[in-house]
Amino acid sequence: SNMNPYQRAISSIGQIVAEYDSDNKFPVWGFGGKVRNMNGHPVNQVSHCFPLTFNSEQTEVDGVDGILNVYNHAFSNVLLSGPTYFSEIVRTVEALATEPFTATSQHFHILLIITDGVINDMEQTVDAVVSASDKPLSIIIVGVGG
Repeated sequence: SNMNPYQRAISSIGQIVAEYDSDNKFPVWGFGGKVRNMNGHPVNQVSHCFPLTFNSEQTEVDGVDGILNVYNHAFSNVLLSGPTYFSEIVRTVEALATEPFTATSQHFHILLIITDGVINDMEQTVDAVVSASDKPLSIIIVGVGG
């Protein structure tokens, strides 16, 4: 296939975890990128948690195809840049997982992180994972590349 390693991971793992989702809607974030501003110029600040929809009010997409679509379109709006920090994205999903349960509204979250490199904020990431460990949340980290 013509898919890169990230697309293959999104497709293969996404198809598995999507089976456990009731509405087939998935929030998608990027990390480690300089997001272009409205004028199309990249900002100098590296963002470690930004919606791949580029709309903070609407972070969800439909299905695995939706995830692949926003991933593919992200490259026209983002310049990839290190360092690689995971703690902010873990804390963002922890906040989602903190929403209260009711008899009619129950939820469980799966955070899938696909990365090709080292974690540059390991201590903060470990702290974030420990903090999130009592929430209805699983974290899957997949390494790709050489």
